[in-house]
Parts: sequence; C-alpha cells; structure tokens
Amino acid sequence: MAYHVNIRSDELRRAYEQGSAEARYFLDVQTGEIVPIFVDLVERGGNPEDARRIASGVNVRYFLIPHKPSREGYAEMEEFIGTVKDKRLRQTLIEGIEGKGAFRRFREILVSYPVEEERWLALRDRRIREEIEDWLRKNGIVLEET
Repeated sequence: MAYHVNIRSDELRRAYEQGSAEARYFLDVQTGEIVPIFVDLVERGGNPEDARRIASGVNVRYFLIPHKPSREGYAEMEEFIGTVKDKRLRQTLIEGIEGKGAFRRFREILVSYPVEEERWLALRDRRIREEIEDWLRKNGIVLEET
C-alpha cells in the first residue's frame, strides 16, 4: 500500500534532525501533520490523548520518523575527518571531537574553514536526504510537497 502524503520535505527533515530518544516525531499519513511526542511528558501522565491515539495507529496511520543516534553522527564526523587533507585541521578536529560537546566543537572548528565546512554540509545533507528517502520507501510513503 502506498500512502500519498501532502507535506513539505523540509518539515520532515526538521523532525528527522530534531528527533531523539526523548522527543519522537510521528508522521500522520492521513493529514500530513507531524506530531511530536515527548517521552518524559508521557511518562509523567501528560498528553495521554495524543499518546493513545498514536499508539493505536502506529504503522497504519502514524509512522515514527527515525532519528540518527548520536553514535552514528559521531562516526560520520570521524569518517569525514579521515578525508581532510590538511594535517593540522585534521588533528584539530580529532582533538575537538573528544568528550562532551563534540558536535558543537566540530561545527565551531569548521566555521573557520569554509571549503571544508561546505564539503561537510554537502555530505551531511546528502546522507540525511538518502536516509529519509530510504525510510519513506520502506514504509510506502510518497511525498506530495505543498
């Protein structure tokens, strides 16, 4: 079965990028609405109507929009660093992604290297687009952009 959903791809991408273990986003294939569910709010008894409504229609009407676990994002940064030709920048990036705040430091370092930053953003954009397209295909969802 194919679901034809009227939604802008940038809205779907935003939900994909903002999703986490604590914040889940579901695509309503009937309305094209993206419905957020915040796990801690549900656990505290808040928003029970949305949680029940979505739970009753998972993979029928509501499809969980995946998110990239931080370990995968970290592995992508490491892979990218391995392609950096400037040895000094490569070493700065290696040191920059150690410990807490790795993603923020990685971006802060790349800001000073616009060519490498552009290369990183293009790579990241391509991967996100491919991952979303794969998810849509696996779930039989066809976007009809508004």
